[in-house]
Amino acid sequence: MNEDQILVPFFPLSVFLLPGEDIPLQIFEPRYKQLIGEARAEGIRFVIPFVIDSEMQKYGCEVRLKQVVAENSAGRMVIIIESVAVVRITSYIPQLKDKLYAGGRINYLDPPAPVNSTRLKHFVELYNEQYDNHFQSCCKGDPITDYDVLKALNLSSEEKFNFLLMDSTEQRENYLVHQIQFLMMIRKQEQLLGDDFGLN
Repeated sequence: MNEDQILVPFFPLSVFLLPGEDIPLQIFEPRYKQLIGEARAEGIRFVIPFVIDSEMQKYGCEVRLKQVVAENSAGRMVIIIESVAVVRITSYIPQLKDKLYAGGRINYLDPPAPVNSTRLKHFVELYNEQYDNHFQSCCKGDPITDYDVLKALNLSSEEKFNFLLMDSTEQRENYLVHQIQFLMMIRKQEQLLGDDFGLN
């Protein structure tokens, strides 16, 4: 059976995570208490379709339950989920059979593209050397990928989603360069303000 023929649970949210990123969530609705209970007991993964302005988008992330941080007697929980894959939503069912939660079918996206742009690599190294020597620790793959740089930039869910919609490798790499340049400008201004404060 192909991956896109498998029905998977859905938990639509205004959250978009790249593989390896995690986030805490509060669980209180009965349908999601059921879903997380099953993830906890059976180790199932589920998909978070990305939601913008109450509208479910065509991409999302497959996640796993990483940790239950807290739980009360009513079954409310604080959990941490971790993204394992980026997916395309191919169908949506408001309520799966014998379940309280929604679901649907998905396709897995291709693995992230290696960064071939010497210009982008240069700016990653430059920012790491001049402003944040932990920045490149997020780009420790060999070769580094565009997802690595996206995670290092700590962009919003919507910015990461919009990145996926870009058509070409060149467009994506230019976007990442401009984001790093913008960060460099901000950090430079912070340094100048700090110097001015010290002089006063």
